[in-house]
Amino acid sequence: MESEIFRSTMECALSELDRCLGHRKAGKVISGNHAPSYKDIRSGEDPLYLTLRVLILPMMENLGYGRISSYDVADGCVPGLAMAASPMNSPLSHASSRVMAAMRTDGSRMGIATDGFCWAKVSRHETCMRVTAVSDLRPYYIEVLDRSRFREVDHVEEGELMLFSESFMRSEPSEVDPRTEGGPRRPV
Repeated sequence: MESEIFRSTMECALSELDRCLGHRKAGKVISGNHAPSYKDIRSGEDPLYLTLRVLILPMMENLGYGRISSYDVADGCVPGLAMAASPMNSPLSHASSRVMAAMRTDGSRMGIATDGFCWAKVSRHETCMRVTAVSDLRPYYIEVLDRSRFREVDHVEEGELMLFSESFMRSEPSEVDPRTEGGPRRPV
């Protein structure tokens, strides 16, 4: 069931990329052969905000983070989570270093770095931070692209998509301070 929701989100993303970039450039972007610039985007958006709006925010909602704005993500203001995004097809290392800096600053125990296709989860372990999960959703986007363009597709196994869901799904915050991940909230 979860994989159907993710795939549906990817279909919507493809449709929006087709609208904003054009059929051909959207295909190049999804296949990883092109990083869109301002000139490519018909809607006049910044490449980062297009990435946030079309690829990242819908996935974050599917992962249980609720409706958040692109400004929240760009500013790293997702409650209980350090987050850094890069424009699609940008090196993930840029976002990873920014998310680690944000984690140091706000004391978060977890962070996510993404360009919308590749996702990295960063966790704090005692005195160090390290990447604890990496998921590449591009094969699933390519499957959606192939189905849309050619009506025939080589089906991609669900394994990586389910691992993505398990690794990045928001855990229920209940009475827990997200900065201490599991510890009780301190009285104010």
